[in-house]
Amino acid sequence: MSIDPGANPRLQAASQKIDVSKSGTSESASQQESLGAGEVAMAGDSGSAVGDLLTAGFEALDLLNIGLVVCGASGELLVANQAAQEILGTRDGLELDAEGVLSATEDSDGSLGETVRQVAKSARTGESGSFDRAFAVRRPSGKRALTLFVRAVNAKNENPDAHEAAALVMILDAALPVEATEAEFRQLYGFTATEAHLANLLMEGLALDDCCNELGIRRTTARMHLRNIFAKTGARRQGELVSLLLKSIGLGPRVK
Repeated sequence: MSIDPGANPRLQAASQKIDVSKSGTSESASQQESLGAGEVAMAGDSGSAVGDLLTAGFEALDLLNIGLVVCGASGELLVANQAAQEILGTRDGLELDAEGVLSATEDSDGSLGETVRQVAKSARTGESGSFDRAFAVRRPSGKRALTLFVRAVNAKNENPDAHEAAALVMILDAALPVEATEAEFRQLYGFTATEAHLANLLMEGLALDDCCNELGIRRTTARMHLRNIFAKTGARRQGELVSLLLKSIGLGPRVK
């Protein structure tokens, strides 16, 4: 799927601040053009370095099959990486409505767009509490639900223009493999190749018996590898292990 900025006036010539809220601090911002095919085009020489950084970040998330969408204050899509475009293209859980607003395909009351708007508003009006939201989106295909993390973009303007970034939406699809992590696990924890493969399968949400089928090993052998993984990581339970592995590649929940 290719997001065409010309298909909707809201997506044309998007000039916005990408300033993610971090403990009350804010970073410098630059103008950004709306993307095509997952590439970020920055306006002006002063924004080129930031544009390169954003492009690299988008590409890194693509390698992990993680979608990232930048939304405006009304929930309209401004920027999406390739992984997000492919997820939206299937219309299996997420899509863009006629106004270019990120929506759930089985969401008749528009609650997803409303959540994005509330998160964006909370950061701008200084409301107390967390600006983050995490929830699951059901899929018509019956596949495992998509996991969405919505993060406010810090901005002081209470009346943003139509093309200013207001919220980041990260999309995780458990049905897609997380790539390029086994080598990292071997470096981080000293896993063997089989241990790294098993850890990756567990992180993707597979049960131990399913991991055995995928690896072609017996359950007793898998449990031996799992004990080795526990010993090398310090984890005591499988849930704790998966959380640790996700944090290792930057996907786990932040510690407040």
